[in-house]
Amino acid sequence: MINAEALREVLARYVDSGAETGAAAIVMKDGEEAARCCYGLADAENGKAFTEKTICRAFSCSKVVTAAAAMQLLERGLIDLENPLEWYIPEFAGAKFIRDGKEISSKRQIKLRDLLNMTSGIAYPGDGHEGSQPISELWGELDKSYHDGKMLTTMEFAKRAGSCPIMYSAGEEWMYGSSADIFGAVVEAVSGKKFGDYLEENIFAPLGMDDTAFYVPEQKLDRLAVFYDGAGERRKKLDWVNLCIYDHTSDPNFQSGGAGLFSTAEDYSKLGAALSNSEYKGVKILSERAIDFMRRGALDNAQLATFNWDSCKGYSYANFVRTLVDPNAASTLASVGSFGWDGWSGTYILSDPTERLAIVLFIQRAGAGTTALSRSLVNVVYSML
Repeated sequence: MINAEALREVLARYVDSGAETGAAAIVMKDGEEAARCCYGLADAENGKAFTEKTICRAFSCSKVVTAAAAMQLLERGLIDLENPLEWYIPEFAGAKFIRDGKEISSKRQIKLRDLLNMTSGIAYPGDGHEGSQPISELWGELDKSYHDGKMLTTMEFAKRAGSCPIMYSAGEEWMYGSSADIFGAVVEAVSGKKFGDYLEENIFAPLGMDDTAFYVPEQKLDRLAVFYDGAGERRKKLDWVNLCIYDHTSDPNFQSGGAGLFSTAEDYSKLGAALSNSEYKGVKILSERAIDFMRRGALDNAQLATFNWDSCKGYSYANFVRTLVDPNAASTLASVGSFGWDGWSGTYILSDPTERLAIVLFIQRAGAGTTALSRSLVNVVYSML
């Protein structure tokens, strides 16, 4: 029995202390809602409450949806993870990286599995590796194209990225980067559909995720949370944009598989149920075997050496998600094999097929990632099982 009031007390402690402004949490067990709680504000200036239907910028929690799409293509036999990326986006042929000012050919081709494992070497803007300037400039060009009213499409961005240096020979390191955005273009190449249309038809509509998309229609803008930088006395409205994620009111040309979705805690709880219970209200978006594959870490020792964020201690990584291997190192009571990810805005999802449990937490604070609140919430939930 999950005690919703105990979960609300966790949220209240963090909001009342000034660590967060508002939050919504939902726990799913055996495919059904076990508890939901909300606390604090989605719009502090106007006193608007944060609810399970508050629309949030998911940022990197978008990668969990992209992962589910990848697993669908895998189980349907439409992709082989050993296939070279260049088969889908030819511009990635002959990948090279820069060392000591010299251009060096990658020891092997970038494979689809390198995208899913973040071992492709395709960077995010601002990466510190030598040779990262071209990909940073491409993200800048993407931003400029938005302001010019001619935003690059998902596929156009991927093709341009193919001409940029990668950061190391394919497969040698783990490095968080643009791989999920490139995989969105792979989905387009395989399905013949816009990435967002594929997700709508194969994930969102079947699960009833009616408030999840790459934009927020005008009639729903009143439910969009204010995006804050800091909380409590330090709180201010965010006045800059990360990874070209604007508050779109219509479908953008660039549909970011790495960061672009808008959603609600309620919608993501349906996804969490589907990934932890293998179905939600009779709907299966993935087979149990595909979910089991999705949550198995794939990094070797060399790759694990660069998978060294504090929020990744005790985890391995594959398929755009981290998967728990050492609960003590991760400071969590969660089960080995539980998996998920977080977003730069503080969105968080964990799915646990062992316990048929899913935990979703949504906040809207820039730079949050995995928060102390999310760890506390997870530990309290598991203590009740």
